[in-house]
Amino acid sequence: MKKHKKNYVQWQKIPELSKSGYNLLKEKRYEEAESKFQKILRIDRKNIYALVGMGDVHRAKKFYEKAVEFYNKSLEVEPLNKFALIGLADTYRALRKYDEAVRIWEEYLSYNEHEFDIAILTRLGDTYRKIGKLKAAIEKYEKALSVDKNNPYVLSGLGLIYFEKNHYKKSLTFWTHLIEIKPHDIKVLTNIGNCYRKLKQFNEALKYFYKALALEEENFYALYGIADSYRGLRNYGKAGDYWRQILKNDPYNRKILTRLGDTYRNLGNTKTARYYYQNAIEKEFDYYAILGLSILDKMEKNYDAAIENLIQLEKISGLNNQLALLLSECYIETNKTEMGLNILIEASQKGISNEEIKKRLKILKQKQKNP
Repeated sequence: MKKHKKNYVQWQKIPELSKSGYNLLKEKRYEEAESKFQKILRIDRKNIYALVGMGDVHRAKKFYEKAVEFYNKSLEVEPLNKFALIGLADTYRALRKYDEAVRIWEEYLSYNEHEFDIAILTRLGDTYRKIGKLKAAIEKYEKALSVDKNNPYVLSGLGLIYFEKNHYKKSLTFWTHLIEIKPHDIKVLTNIGNCYRKLKQFNEALKYFYKALALEEENFYALYGIADSYRGLRNYGKAGDYWRQILKNDPYNRKILTRLGDTYRNLGNTKTARYYYQNAIEKEFDYYAILGLSILDKMEKNYDAAIENLIQLEKISGLNNQLALLLSECYIETNKTEMGLNILIEASQKGISNEEIKKRLKILKQKQKNP
């Protein structure tokens, strides 16, 4: 009788232990939370709240294999437990096992086809986006949006996906909706700025990047957006100020080193431009730094050096409009007119052409006929 009474008293402790465990979990006091859940499991080894809680603790601590073990134990007790399924799928997503995560979420939705579970729909949208299944991602996001048109995760997901598809105006509709809900969100402000930047509406972009910078004065994305918008406006002096500010915080960033090289080249300071390009290349191979050096060499009539670098770039990335035009100009300047003509013909035959290539081809062919 005493043993039965003792067990009854212990079972009565479970709700309070469970509540305490989850509160500690929210406070990121993981060891203490784990201790509470273990106490429950000593009383009831199949307690669903404690098993899921243990999974959540191990996932939060990034012990993913252990988390999978506890979520699977939870699902043995209750096969369609939403929190165990979400936890397990989130763990697989953290392990980059995206197919496993998708399988679990889709399976859950198939059992609850008359319900629209925004948490799972959003996660599915995010995962489909990460693995490049954009059509499926949009379908899940839009289904979630039909339930909650102001859901920030859904709006953000759709904003990102249309940005990735280069549909910047469409992306902008979701970010501008979201900024009404979260007016001081740096990520949203910089994403709006990026949409306007891609649309080449640089003055509008600057408004949002400066708002983000006011909230966080060293924010990389705000500084980058401002610098690149000034570059788009051909205000190279202002652009340089912000590229240098980024470089102060991130001195080995070769992309920024290259951008500074471009800035000084556009300002006519070839010596400093060359310094930054060479710094970028020393860090690691950089296509645009080598391209910048080629343009500098061409400007300074070092045509052989320019040709050598341009041919290197062609071997690595293939021919494009810019390389074809630069190579053609360098060949012509070194009295290799036939080679200059041939490179443009080759580009045209490969479907690489624009108005400038067509114009130069026409001029060179006329010169051949009328030397």
